[in-house]
Amino acid sequence: MSTSDPIDRFLQQEVASATPAKLHWLLLRRAHSLSVAIQGLWEKQDYQGAQQWLILVREILTELLAGIVDPNHPLARQQSDLYIFLSALLASAEQGRDTAALKDLREILEIEMISWEMLVRREAQTGQSAAASGDLAPAGLDFSA
Repeated sequence: MSTSDPIDRFLQQEVASATPAKLHWLLLRRAHSLSVAIQGLWEKQDYQGAQQWLILVREILTELLAGIVDPNHPLARQQSDLYIFLSALLASAEQGRDTAALKDLREILEIEMISWEMLVRREAQTGQSAAASGDLAPAGLDFSA
């Protein structure tokens, strides 16, 4: 990434100053937008182009799963199960170019993205990380990616 490009500098600053919840939301947003792009590429029969985005979505889901630091916490287990399920949906979509599985993946990502966006907005309103304050996540539970 070129640091001379204003957009690149903005994105670097955005990531550098983001809370863990906002980073999580940004990753979900990117995975969702890539799933939309994959669908478009499949419709154009550009399977090689779609493959690079499928790999990136898989990497994002892996990153989100790796960000869960307390796998024994009930909320963390639910989150882990969700990302494992999404990974399985992605594999199904990829193996047979299954548009229904890709649609399901996209819809679930959208719901998850909206939920995390609500958390990010709440953090912005209160001026503190909701996870750090203990309001929305137990102490020691980190969903950052």
